[in-house]
Amino acid sequence: MFKLINEEGLWQQILRKKYLRNKTIEQVAKRPGDSQFWAGLMKVKDQFLNFGVFHVNNGQSVRFWEDKWLGNFTLQHRYPRLYSLTQRKNMTVATVFSTVPLNISFRRGLYDDNLASWRTIVATIANTNFNENEDKFWWSLHQNKVFSVQSMYQAIICNGQIRQDKLIWNLKLPLKIKFFF
Repeated sequence: MFKLINEEGLWQQILRKKYLRNKTIEQVAKRPGDSQFWAGLMKVKDQFLNFGVFHVNNGQSVRFWEDKWLGNFTLQHRYPRLYSLTQRKNMTVATVFSTVPLNISFRRGLYDDNLASWRTIVATIANTNFNENEDKFWWSLHQNKVFSVQSMYQAIICNGQIRQDKLIWNLKLPLKIKFFF
């Protein structure tokens, strides 16, 4: 999943053309008839994405509301009332920034708390700089921001809390379990 998001290669191109079809990895879901490999990726996708954040470069593959790109949170979860008022969900950051004012429309006017929340968002994103590079996914569980199986495994067994001790390896379990019927 990490290499599919961050790298270019023949197998990434094949998977993108077959399954993504001009969508981001976050926008697709398992469909009937998908390969077992792709179904397996889709099964762990949400859990995988929870352990990282996106670094916005061109903004083409990062969703404005639903992806973590401003910190270890999504705008959808930080501002759920505004998100529920949004007319078009799953818009990319580049699409939102494509016009001035921002390319976001709400189902009704914003007042009081909702207006204050929207102004907070606008102030937070006002200094976002874009470049021509592809967006990157940074792995939050490792200092070098690159995915490792070990860090994912530790996060899963510790419910997202990384523990430095290796208690899991010190468990005394029998090497064989025999069943007699």
